[in-house]
Amino acid sequence: MQVIILAGGKGTRLPSSAKDKPKCLVEVNGKPILRHQLDFLAMHGLTDIRLSLGFRAEQVIEHLKMFHVKHPGRNIDYVIEDKPLGTGGAIKFASHDLKDGFMVLNGDIFANADLKGFIRRHKELTRQKKILGSILAVHMPDARDFGLIKHKNGLIEEFLEKPEKKQPGHINAGVYILNKRAFHNVSRETFSIEHDVFPDLAKQGLLGVYLYSGDWTDLGTEERLLNVSPRLENLFDL
Repeated sequence: MQVIILAGGKGTRLPSSAKDKPKCLVEVNGKPILRHQLDFLAMHGLTDIRLSLGFRAEQVIEHLKMFHVKHPGRNIDYVIEDKPLGTGGAIKFASHDLKDGFMVLNGDIFANADLKGFIRRHKELTRQKKILGSILAVHMPDARDFGLIKHKNGLIEEFLEKPEKKQPGHINAGVYILNKRAFHNVSRETFSIEHDVFPDLAKQGLLGVYLYSGDWTDLGTEERLLNVSPRLENLFDL
């Protein structure tokens, strides 16, 4: 399966760590986030990767040159946005020549998830219910920082707002498997997949979900970046 990594972020909430580099090159335990993600994908047999680049793309490209020398067997290419396209626009732009059933990974998350199981479940739901996409959803004991997912029988029914009080539940983990037809109703070049695509697919019963309770974090803030360091080996089950 081909994988798109959304690696064009500025890291605006990482004023110290991402001061002079794109977010995907911020280091955790002496290694850029991007390298951790590439290694994690390889553990699951996913080595056909496309990076969606934007902010300071030249730094990522230079880093990839060194990576290719050390890992010549991996197929990694990239596309560069001329302007910010939003998450949906970036995926649509990067996937124009990919086969349906490609995976997307947000460039600022760590997830100790069974990606092979996720792929199998997506294929099952595609055969049974003709879905156009699936979301990996992680269970959080406190979901106040995230919107909750309402699901039933393997399908997402609705996306709920952030709860005001402490509440457990499943949230969007930032890993997807998509069919390009998921974008057919969006004519705009710049759009959000979270707000402009997923809710509509859910209403139509075309969005699957794969649930897991493993370790997960996003690296959107300096605090989260600091907290993930001692948990990294557990996150990637090394």
